[in-house]
Amino acid sequence: MRVLGYPRVSTEEQAEKGNSLTEQMERMTAYCKAMGWDEPIFFIEDGYSAKNLNRPEITRMLDYVKKNAEGGIVLTTKLDRLSRKLFDILSLNEYFNKHNYNFVSATEGFDTSTPAGRLVLQMLGMVAEFERERTSERVRDNMLSIARNIKNNKKIITRPCFGYDVKHGEMVFNIEESLLIKKAAADLISGIPSRRIIQNWNMVEGVKTKDGNEWSDKTFRELFQRETLVGDFVYNKTYKEGTKVITRPEEEWIRIEDNHPAILDRDTFERLQALFQSRKTVGKHMSNDRYLLSGLVVCGHCGNKMNGKMNRSYSKRNQKENIHYQYLCDGYLKKSNCYHHYVKRDMLETLIVNEIISLSESAPGKLKILISETKEKTLDINIIKSKLAKLDKKMQKQIDAYNDDLITAHDLKIATERVQGERRELECMLEVPNNGQEKKEERVIHKAKKEKKYITSEDRLVVKQSIRKLIDKIEIMNGEEVVVTWLG
Repeated sequence: MRVLGYPRVSTEEQAEKGNSLTEQMERMTAYCKAMGWDEPIFFIEDGYSAKNLNRPEITRMLDYVKKNAEGGIVLTTKLDRLSRKLFDILSLNEYFNKHNYNFVSATEGFDTSTPAGRLVLQMLGMVAEFERERTSERVRDNMLSIARNIKNNKKIITRPCFGYDVKHGEMVFNIEESLLIKKAAADLISGIPSRRIIQNWNMVEGVKTKDGNEWSDKTFRELFQRETLVGDFVYNKTYKEGTKVITRPEEEWIRIEDNHPAILDRDTFERLQALFQSRKTVGKHMSNDRYLLSGLVVCGHCGNKMNGKMNRSYSKRNQKENIHYQYLCDGYLKKSNCYHHYVKRDMLETLIVNEIISLSESAPGKLKILISETKEKTLDINIIKSKLAKLDKKMQKQIDAYNDDLITAHDLKIATERVQGERRELECMLEVPNNGQEKKEERVIHKAKKEKKYITSEDRLVVKQSIRKLIDKIEIMNGEEVVVTWLG
């Protein structure tokens, strides 16, 4: 009788309980000898949890079962060696039966070749799954309790992120990593693309993540979006649903402000978040710097978009190929219903950049500019009021934390000042009139001044991103008349 033995330990079990692989293999071998079966063929799973089936040796064993369907026994010392989830156990058992294999547990003393054995399997599977969920629940409650009192017990319950180490139970700077973070943050704000910094970290400086891997755009962004960098401890922010990571509502987070030394100041951190958010909303054309105004240029005759288009021509006189970059009307290209159909790229882009520079140097009240109403209409009063209500709850939590001796009076003062600053900004937004042209002009000019240094950057992607923060639409008439509508 062919027997496939599956011993498994996780790292924790091996260290704490002594439930070793050797012990399991000896027990399975003895069981086979007592039953008069062949010695087992072992598929040894070392250091993998039974919470799912994403394990290399069980995958190899299932492949063996499929290729050798003459039949046999799948043997473990206990049911939970195979899996701790009832659904997985029943699915595996169905798979084994399909290929003429029965599952046997050496310790629990049952096999699935009999109805009684299948009944016991299901009962034990339900108990194992229940116990795992209860254990998981207890662990989570315990971790939440520790997180809420982390100021008092100083116990680190999360791994340090890049930029920090844990020494004597406290979060401290990793000097080399923290310097890299500070320099990268300054570079990002100055307009250097993240991909260039990532390339430098990977290819030139040989900087690795905490897991020893190369940096990707995803891991780089996640690092600079972590509140840990400003000295805050945040727990219970996300949870997993299968392989998907889901962010909980902010009121469920456990946040301890100024818990450890900060690498970045809060102003720099907020500017980075705004930068990442603006890049996220630019759209699929952002990665292409050939056309700075993609998606913004509109034909004033037919209302269709004017998209970037490259044309080639050959000059016999000069004996060379000429390349022409244009913004071409979709109405002309796809429907042939528009005559004034193109404008030269370089001419239009230079004009727009110069307009932004001129605007940044203008005084409000003296301009005749068109300002989009789109952003004004999205100013939802209810959203602002909701944010104000959240600030009240946030402040109340800080007061409760102070009353429970979780934070100091100094911590409460800092938190109060921060909340009051956020409140003033939101209240100012409520007071902004919806139809005050001069107010709108002030905001447009203010934004143009902030973006001026990015507009003159040598990096076209930086320029492209900056233009999208300022302009809603560029309308072209007769291939030469340009009307710019600014974002208010």
